[in-house]
Amino acid sequence: MSSNSKQALEAMTVKQLRSLLRQRKLPVSGRKSVLVGRLKNNEGQNIDTADYKSLNVKQLQSLLRQRGLPLSGRKRELVERLQHGGRGRSTMTGPKPKAWQHSEAKKDLKRSLLNPSSPIHNMTLEDIRNSDERFGQYPNFAKYYGDLKKQVEEEKRRVHQDDIAAAKFMKSNPRSFLNQRGYPHWNTHAAKALLEVDVANNLHLEMKPNQLRGTKKAYKDFPPKVFAKRVCREVSKQKTAQFWAYKRNKRGMKMYLREIADRVVN
Repeated sequence: MSSNSKQALEAMTVKQLRSLLRQRKLPVSGRKSVLVGRLKNNEGQNIDTADYKSLNVKQLQSLLRQRGLPLSGRKRELVERLQHGGRGRSTMTGPKPKAWQHSEAKKDLKRSLLNPSSPIHNMTLEDIRNSDERFGQYPNFAKYYGDLKKQVEEEKRRVHQDDIAAAKFMKSNPRSFLNQRGYPHWNTHAAKALLEVDVANNLHLEMKPNQLRGTKKAYKDFPPKVFAKRVCREVSKQKTAQFWAYKRNKRGMKMYLREIADRVVN
């Protein structure tokens, strides 16, 4: 009999030992040490899965502690860990991982599912599990992945419905040409694109905002003070582009500056 089987027997209660003896048609009388010795002397009868299952969680954890194995998990996982000597798939090494619901592993997996260009969409469940060592720490990863995938698909469906509803609302409630202050909306007006080019050409350094306003008909649609504020904002935007581009959308800023440069050339 192995040392592991001996430890398991010694961890059992008298009642559990007598149950094993009855199964093996051996006498059940005597103290615990006598019962353990009787089972030890019963050649060829090792502790199997059924014997481990007869132990309670505290006793299983005591055996795991003696073997230097992790103690976390449900009773089924503890039994598997004892059976496989810590080599089972569900066995975890190191500290107990964070609950899946609040783990970084779940957040990263969700980002991948939301990214249409992620390779995860062409991977099998086993490949996904093996792609990140954190996923292997969760015995129920298959269920977690399935639930998360359904959740992401439902979120995408709701977002799509919201986009459709918003488009219908905008179509049935078009924005008026003038805002509440009586002049056009800047973001959709031709003056916005024209000012971007003029600032890029440094015309704001050659003349004051009021003089620049008189150079184009589109600029005159805005009051002098409003136009002057727009000039200041555009100058600040282009000056700080190289700094805030890294913090926001670097690629988008490059496209924005390239479009302005193209308009300057043309």
